[in-house]
Amino acid sequence: MRCDFEVPSFTGFYQGIWDQSENEYNEIQMRKYDDNGFEHLNFLDDWGFGPDYRDKIAKLFAEEYVDIMKRYLGIDIELVGYDIDSPKEYNFRTDRIFTIVDVSDYDTLVEKLCSLASNPIYRTKIAQTIKNEHTSCDGFWSWMSNDIEEWFGLMVNPDNSHYTSYFIGYLLDAICPAEIENLNEAIYSYVSESTDYHCVEPETDEAKEEYELYLKYGILYADYAEEHPIRYPDPNRPTYYTEDDWDDYKESFMEYLETYEEEQKRKAALAAQPVIPGLLEE
Repeated sequence: MRCDFEVPSFTGFYQGIWDQSENEYNEIQMRKYDDNGFEHLNFLDDWGFGPDYRDKIAKLFAEEYVDIMKRYLGIDIELVGYDIDSPKEYNFRTDRIFTIVDVSDYDTLVEKLCSLASNPIYRTKIAQTIKNEHTSCDGFWSWMSNDIEEWFGLMVNPDNSHYTSYFIGYLLDAICPAEIENLNEAIYSYVSESTDYHCVEPETDEAKEEYELYLKYGILYADYAEEHPIRYPDPNRPTYYTEDDWDDYKESFMEYLETYEEEQKRKAALAAQPVIPGLLEE
């Protein structure tokens, strides 16, 4: 049987440590300080982590959560996928990640969870969490029971696997609270220190072509881009900007490069000429 279990602790991709646009901005700023002339590239707005950034992060959370469930609960499940659930508006909640798992025997799973929760310490904490999180109040209507005894009965029905999903999270928070509470930050540290997921790369054709020019010509291209930005104020319309065609811009740079190289050859030729003693003396 396949079940979707929500990963606890994940804080979402909106306005937090996983905010993609914010992280991309920070990484671009760091590149500006590390790479000479990088800040003058015209298409830095087209750099980023790539369209699969969220999927990479969700996969890490799903894998780690399945590992935690196996280690602390001893349940027989296998990860088969993940799902990202994003709200249309972020007024009331943020993104959620679900692990999609294959449960070998759902009845055995529920029995194991109930057995673990029979520990008085765990049971008391879980019961209080259920009461706190699922009791209706002003501005909040709960569509789930707030009674742990009812949960034990409801979880038996596979159609109520959403109860099982919450229960697993609450049970783990009772058994290994530090592991669950620190899951979000731990994965963020891993991503930042041990993967390239937070390394920005050019994403559009223009940005990729420009970066190739930068890699090939280095500061020579960077200086040209600084002196000749592709987007500049329109002299005829205040507050408006004009943007040159990229192909025309590349052609202009190659013409500049040709002129520059000719000038360097001329200077080299002059420097190589022998100095006639007394010729330049007064």
